[in-house]
Amino acid sequence: MSAFSGAYPDATVTGCYFYLCQSVIRKVNEIGLKTEYETNDEIRSYVRCLPALAFVPPDDVEEAFELLAESQPTTVDHLDELTSFFEHTYIRGRRRRGRAATYGPAAFPVPTWNQHAAGSDGIAGSTNSVEGWHHGQQSLFQCHHPTVWTFMSGIQRDIQRQKALFLQATTGVSHP
Repeated sequence: MSAFSGAYPDATVTGCYFYLCQSVIRKVNEIGLKTEYETNDEIRSYVRCLPALAFVPPDDVEEAFELLAESQPTTVDHLDELTSFFEHTYIRGRRRRGRAATYGPAAFPVPTWNQHAAGSDGIAGSTNSVEGWHHGQQSLFQCHHPTVWTFMSGIQRDIQRQKALFLQATTGVSHP
């Protein structure tokens, strides 16, 4: 992400909500809480609240995290490990040495993964539309890396299909 920001300094780099959730679930599995997550509603609810912080206004995320951490279920071992992981990776980084309560930067600062503005502005929180388009292209060319000739014939087939769908829609004829 640093290289991209360096190459495109005016671009806004944001994370994908899907990958934030995936990161939390991976950590749940890594620390051995998979069974508890699948069977215990209280644990599942707590774990799902962590990535849901992405929809809290950025200025309120740290306070919301503190409230969530205070309500952490105490019935399960290693849940504090998940909370620490989320704190150090997404909220405020690790605590620095010394008497003052100062923290280093998080690996992924709040503005990077927060989806509050995107949600209120109607912007997609994931890249599903792009991934869907990419899958459609792979289906069209019937391979992952088409040659120039495969690409050209695939584009010609797609143009013919789009024209046929357009004509069907304008004439009112349904596709069988």
